[in-house]
Amino acid sequence: MSLSGVGTKRDYGIALKHFNIASKSGHVLAFYNLGMMHAGGIGVMRNCQTAAELLKNVAERGTWGNNLMDAHALYHKGFVDSALIKYLLLAEQGYEVAQTNAAFILDREATDFVKTLKYRFKRAFVNWKRAATQGFGGARLKLGDYYYYGQGTQVDPVEAAEQYQLASDVDHNPQAMFNLGYMHELGIGRAQDMHLAKRYYDLAASTSLDAHVPAMLANSKLQAKIHVAWLIQTYKDFTFTKLAEGILQWWGGVIASITATFNSIGDLLLELGSTASEVGVSEDWDIYLMSILAIVLGLVMAVRGHHMRNNIRAAQLRLQEQQNLANQQQQQQPVPPAN
Repeated sequence: MSLSGVGTKRDYGIALKHFNIASKSGHVLAFYNLGMMHAGGIGVMRNCQTAAELLKNVAERGTWGNNLMDAHALYHKGFVDSALIKYLLLAEQGYEVAQTNAAFILDREATDFVKTLKYRFKRAFVNWKRAATQGFGGARLKLGDYYYYGQGTQVDPVEAAEQYQLASDVDHNPQAMFNLGYMHELGIGRAQDMHLAKRYYDLAASTSLDAHVPAMLANSKLQAKIHVAWLIQTYKDFTFTKLAEGILQWWGGVIASITATFNSIGDLLLELGSTASEVGVSEDWDIYLMSILAIVLGLVMAVRGHHMRNNIRAAQLRLQEQQNLANQQQQQQPVPPAN
């Protein structure tokens, strides 16, 4: 009444409000009127996509939609081939549920009728693609599998990764996230990136509890591969020149650290000396400072010499023990008899 202005003032806003409320209860006429309003831009911004979705809902609620329930009943009774034929007919009429169910039967079931179909997986691929176009997220995952394994189409890892990416971003599918991690790990269809692979494995684990164990095992394998690759690269790059450079660099760092320590001590003593001069302490503080630094340096050299002497003594003892052991072995050998 508000839409046509019969019995009340024409008000498209009120009409749109009541049609939305009625559509939530499944009223077919409300879906139809909403679709026509969106198609013609009546009381709302024109949107052909929304109008098509609403009118599709109306079309699927006709009496011919009973065939969908009949196919469902036949499948659960064990008449898989009869259910498949009904699903295929409804799939050609645009029923997304029928497209999904027909693709599922062609993909999974192995009845005699299904085995005789010449283009079994190609038909399944077409129906998965149609269902994905209508917004079914699980179909995106199946399309990725078909492109990856080449069922019903050519092998295309890049397109498989694109389908997995859509299923991951739009529907947050954990299996798609895991597959993306696997493809990044091996560099199939995507650039090889171990860190990005770990990210997708972690996303899959955080999205679904069922993905925790597979993601944990995949991450363990990934970490092992990273460490093995690092060891191999380190072995390939190893040279004695680089080892010597590393030792010299380390020793230079030690010397720099000691120098910085002495400089800081010197700055502290200089500050104390300036403070002392302000309060009337003797002006010969620099002599005391040099004496203290000389004592500290002497202590460092003494400790270093003591360690070097201990190392030399230990090396000499080891050499003497080896010589004694060699002499004992020579004495224990039997002397050959004289001819």
